[in-house]
Amino acid sequence: KLLVLGVTLFLTACANTSAPSDTAEPTTEPIQIGAIMPLSGDGASYGIMGQNVANLRVEEINAEGGINGRPLEIIWEDGKCTPKDASLAAQKLIGVDKVSVIFGGFCSGETLGAAPITEKKKVILFSGGSSSPEITNAGDFVFRSAPSDSSQGKILAQYANKNFQKIGMITEQTDYAIGIANTFEKYFTGKIIRENHLSTESDFKTRITKLKSANPDGLLLIPQTPPKFEILLKQLQEQKWSTPLLINEVAAGNMKSILKFKSLLTTNKTISANFVAPDNPKLSAFVQKYKQRFGKNPEYENYTATIIDGIDILVKVIGEVGDVTQTEKIRDALYATKDYEGIFGKLSFDKNGDVNITHSLFEFDGEKFIPLKK
Repeated sequence: KLLVLGVTLFLTACANTSAPSDTAEPTTEPIQIGAIMPLSGDGASYGIMGQNVANLRVEEINAEGGINGRPLEIIWEDGKCTPKDASLAAQKLIGVDKVSVIFGGFCSGETLGAAPITEKKKVILFSGGSSSPEITNAGDFVFRSAPSDSSQGKILAQYANKNFQKIGMITEQTDYAIGIANTFEKYFTGKIIRENHLSTESDFKTRITKLKSANPDGLLLIPQTPPKFEILLKQLQEQKWSTPLLINEVAAGNMKSILKFKSLLTTNKTISANFVAPDNPKLSAFVQKYKQRFGKNPEYENYTATIIDGIDILVKVIGEVGDVTQTEKIRDALYATKDYEGIFGKLSFDKNGDVNITHSLFEFDGEKFIPLKK
């Protein structure tokens, strides 16, 4: 009897050891995603702002319970606004940090540089700032909450068709700027005198003189970053060239330079393509919190909104899938996202991962950009 009792107790103990516990605590380990933005160089003015916005929004999300009770963490890498650096950043985030979702890049070149890496590994690449038309076909795992520049270049060309027969163009040679320029060329029916410049250039006097001598009806400026735009304005002023100006949304969002050279921009009628975040209580409250934390408003409220919307959509989808590593399910859930109530209204993604936001035309009135009257 003692032997039987001993065997019974042994078997019972083994059974209890191997059986799963019904009271096991769910994991509270952080969910980690990567992020790529220009944290140094000329693009840092909006890259650091983007990082601040994303980190602050993640703080709010975690205070609200995170993703299914797990906090969200972002591992940051500097894409420096270049395809090469973003490619290296993506390789590090995937190979070393083992992330399966990357938020970024911000510059179009960053997203296009990272996309071949993320696509091969079936890693989600979700941009809150990239707008090059090339991103539309960058991959099946690539999404963005910022609008494509196919609409920006088109509406600038449509305006130009009504007002100019010949136009000069100064374009920085980056994926973002070239995307706008190529779309403009596609839709503009007049003559274009185009000057492309490298991002390393800072002396545009010869290019400006050449364009001025061609006597165009207007001038289109397409810089990649705010510092380049300010240099262009300074040298235009030095050349005393008076001509109507068309500018892209990065230039129009650089209000520090706009106001510094407002006499030039007021004398020369200045039209911009832009997308503007609507009045939204959620955005207003966030901007106030941002100002309290960083001592100033975010430089670009439109990109503040696209970053918040992008982070929120990712959090929603990852929570629904339940496993951040199931990237094919996350991809499918993103494609299936329709009429998501974001800051920009009801957001949906098309078959290419592009969001349904478009650009509009604005005119500088001497103090700010206002919607262009038709």
